Amino acid sequence: MGQSNKLRVPKKILLALAVVVLGLLAFYRFWFLRLPERSVPDDPTVFISPANGTVAAVVHWATDSLAWAKDAGVVQVMTGDVAESGWLIAIEMDVANVHYQRAPAAGRFLENKYTHGKFNNALVRTNRYGLRLENERNDLLFETTSGLRYKVVQVAGLLARRIEDFVEPGQQVVAGEVIGLIKLGSQVALILPKNVVPAVTEGQTVIDGESILARIE
Repeated sequence: MGQSNKLRVPKKILLALAVVVLGLLAFYRFWFLRLPERSVPDDPTVFISPANGTVAAVVHWATDSLAWAKDAGVVQVMTGDVAESGWLIAIEMDVANVHYQRAPAAGRFLENKYTHGKFNNALVRTNRYGLRLENERNDLLFETTSGLRYKVVQVAGLLARRIEDFVEPGQQVVAGEVIGLIKLGSQVALILPKNVVPAVTEGQTVIDGESILARIE
């Protein structure tokens, strides 16, 4: 009997653990999965941010100058079905950011390509593209109403091991529509064709569905 009593957990500790668990569940449900209203720009000549976070890189790319090396080769695969050259804008998300992704422009969803990979810390920069290109990712290919192709790339991270998209091939989307979710923070990239001009710089904070990332020339 004495030994059995020693193994009992005090009620105060159980209550404290219950409070912590409920607090974490509440944080996840009401903060982490929050989906605030956004004032989407009514302008068909712009691409708006697909994610809430910090701009990690704004890089010009061209398929004829991307070597088949570790990082550039991955970028070549990611960009090949968009255009021959263009811009890559990478956005980092932390646990405080909204984690839903939104359509940067009105148009049609063409297809997705899910690539299995690693789950390295996405906030550690390892290349000029601002992305952990070896990590698991989901490439979402769209075509605007004017015929321009672009991609939203969802990248997994150390804690973000679940990527979801909410669109089907052939589906029409409007600018600012919710198209996906990355859980527990990571990275999102917007891959654009050459005939656009970036409207953001590295280090800038952007809001999903509101901030203008680029303008069509």
